[in-house]
Amino acid sequence: MRRFYGWATPNSQRVSIMLEECGLPYEAIGVNIRAREQFAPAIVALNPYGKIPILVEDGMPPIFESGAILMHLAETQARLLPRDPAQRAETLAWLMVALTSLGPMTGQAHHWTDLAPEKPEAARRHTVGLVERVYRLLEGRLTYQPHLAGADYSIADIAAYPWIARHAWAALSLDDWPAIARWFAEVGARPAVQRGMRVPAGARLD
Repeated sequence: MRRFYGWATPNSQRVSIMLEECGLPYEAIGVNIRAREQFAPAIVALNPYGKIPILVEDGMPPIFESGAILMHLAETQARLLPRDPAQRAETLAWLMVALTSLGPMTGQAHHWTDLAPEKPEAARRHTVGLVERVYRLLEGRLTYQPHLAGADYSIADIAAYPWIARHAWAALSLDDWPAIARWFAEVGARPAVQRGMRVPAGARLD
């Protein structure tokens, strides 16, 4: 039995989408980060960093960090990560763009555009500019490729999609990024993506 610990966060939704794409049975356990439930002893026992998402599978230690979970599922299920070395390297490169740039920079921008009690313009402009830099990269890539890693849908797309869904966190509109908007609509039409974005049931960030 698999247990998925998450909430309505982009990093959690990466994992729930992947579980749905793989057609795997799992139990979704909500961890409300607004109520600071990620710091409960039961969660810290699974991830000493006190963060979600977490995946627990029989016979495996708890797996945390969304990128690690995506790679684990891709490898164990032989899904959405090419075996060809060149294609695999390209997929992993774009996965890392989503993991190390798109997600963290959008999160930082969200802090300065919405969450911070004080919103200095310099901080807002700097962090939004960093997100725009990633969007320029993705726009250029998706102008000539249907998916981030090339012809085929992959874990790179799964890692990016929930963060692009939060483009408003960086005060951006997809109307200004037509290639990203095309990709976003196509990925968002996948039934597994639609299901994954609704897990855990009833989870909200507001």
